[in-house]
Amino acid sequence: MSFIREKIRKKPIFSHAISANIPKFYLFSFAWMFVLMFTVNVVFLRENGIPVSQITILDVFWAVAAFALEVPTGALADRWSRKYMLVLSSLFASLGLLTYSLSRTFLLFALATIFMAMRNSFSSGTANALLFDTLKNIGKEDDFEKILGRVKLLGIISVSLAGIFGAYLASLNIRLPFVISIFTSLVAALIALTFEEPRIHTSTEEVKIFEHIKQAGKYFLTHPVIKFLFLYLIFMDIAISYLDEYDQLYLTEISFPLSFFGVWIGARRCLSGFGGLFAEKLKNKSSAHLKSIALLAMLVSLVVVSAGNKYAGLVAFLLIFLIWGVSEVLISGELHSQVESYRRATIESLIVFFGVIIDIPARLGFGYISEAFGIRTGYLYVMTLLLLYSPYFFTKKSVLLILKSRAKNSGGASEARRANKKKFDIFRKGSAR
Repeated sequence: MSFIREKIRKKPIFSHAISANIPKFYLFSFAWMFVLMFTVNVVFLRENGIPVSQITILDVFWAVAAFALEVPTGALADRWSRKYMLVLSSLFASLGLLTYSLSRTFLLFALATIFMAMRNSFSSGTANALLFDTLKNIGKEDDFEKILGRVKLLGIISVSLAGIFGAYLASLNIRLPFVISIFTSLVAALIALTFEEPRIHTSTEEVKIFEHIKQAGKYFLTHPVIKFLFLYLIFMDIAISYLDEYDQLYLTEISFPLSFFGVWIGARRCLSGFGGLFAEKLKNKSSAHLKSIALLAMLVSLVVVSAGNKYAGLVAFLLIFLIWGVSEVLISGELHSQVESYRRATIESLIVFFGVIIDIPARLGFGYISEAFGIRTGYLYVMTLLLLYSPYFFTKKSVLLILKSRAKNSGGASEARRANKKKFDIFRKGSAR
């Protein structure tokens, strides 16, 4: 009987109920991303008397909680139910938003932050796994990238609209975006409840997990290209995240109207999204030069934001989000192409792990400097961190280019030797006749 059940599990099921998961997934993604408070959350905390240094501590709580929960929630999704993990993700979002809307003290804001971290952890990887298993059930797994691309674009549209609407509501009452977002998250939970759990659903196998992590770490340390990409992603992601998360403080400092915060955030996120869509056209161009351009653009943009006038600063913000939208997709693809399939998830977890380790002291420093000297000086501090990383980047990049060139020349020489040997063998056979 177990053999028969296994055969049934492996056979694609062309079910209308399973197929309906796809349009439902679009609706769920839109509702899950439609959180109005992200446009004004930093301004909200400042209006409640939370200094910038404590805001960065809240972000550290979020990062540590999200990382600590990432692996166990992934295993729970595999062993229990992806559908109900997405329901819980949305319910934790509602709980976090409710706590935010009622809070006025640091401790309650910390609790709300942890609930929001749980929102992300319970959905991280789970949503994509549900989508892939759905497509596999109906024999359309080759459409995964196409449908996921549509989901990403829909997410950008949802976030942009939520930002515009949220900023307008905040201009009326700063707590309104949090209250309304409670209900949009509940809508996401209700949509998730209607998902049909796909029958193809592989449970985690019993593996020596710590040995696997140890081997992945060793693989990372002994492969110079992997380590180079690894550190580049970490440092650039830290810089872009500070621009993304604390631009509300910059906008407040330059007297940017609160009601237009959503338009601003929507514009830069759309530029980042379009940059990602454009990335495929640059896939075969020189990756090393694109990384250098992105790093230099980030350094220049941070200087302009820190020292330039407000209009130049806003243009610098938009430029770097466009460039990073292109670069992030290409670098992630390059990293995945360098790693064997069975190590990819672990390598990504290690990126998160080391990213959190580097981010925590960097973020605390950013918070204290921004509070003491202003947000512009905080961005100058971020630029200094990238400047300290730059010698490693350019030195390592040159070394890797030399090694790549030698390998290519060596491969070309070997190919030439094989071709000459083949010609010689043909000539020798001809002479023998």
